[in-house]
Amino acid sequence: MVVVPRARVDEIIAHAQETPLAETCGILGGRDGHVERVYRAKNVAQTPRTRYEMDPRDIVRISDDIDDAGLELVGFYHSHTHTEARPSPTDVAIWPGQWYPEAICFICTLMEPEYPAVRAFRIDDAGNVTEEELNIEG
Repeated sequence: MVVVPRARVDEIIAHAQETPLAETCGILGGRDGHVERVYRAKNVAQTPRTRYEMDPRDIVRISDDIDDAGLELVGFYHSHTHTEARPSPTDVAIWPGQWYPEAICFICTLMEPEYPAVRAFRIDDAGNVTEEELNIEG
C-alpha cells in the first residue's frame, strides 16, 4: 500500500488538466511508501498525446532534489488523455524497473474529464502489472 495525501493527488490531477491533450509526467518523492512531494517533468515525447518520455535533465534535477531532501523515489506518474488509468503495453515496455525496482507507476486518467482518477501499479521485470492499494489521506 502507498499513502498519498489528497493535496498531492490534486497536484497530479491539476498537472494533467493543464494539458488535457498531451500526457504529463513526473516523479514522486517520499519516505516509507508515503508520498510527500510531486515533481513535475517535461514530456519530450514525439507524440505526447499518446506517449510520455521524461526529459533526462529533469530526471537528474529531480533525483538530486530528492536525495538532497533526504527522501526516496516512491514512483513515477503520468497521465492518460483519453484512456483508463491502467498501464498500456507501451507503459509496461518503457517502465524503468531495472533502475528503480521499488518504484510505483501512478497514472492519472482524464478519460472522463469531469471525473479524473489516479491509480497506482507495480510492474515487474516480466511485465506483469499488479494494482497497488492507494490510500488517499485528507
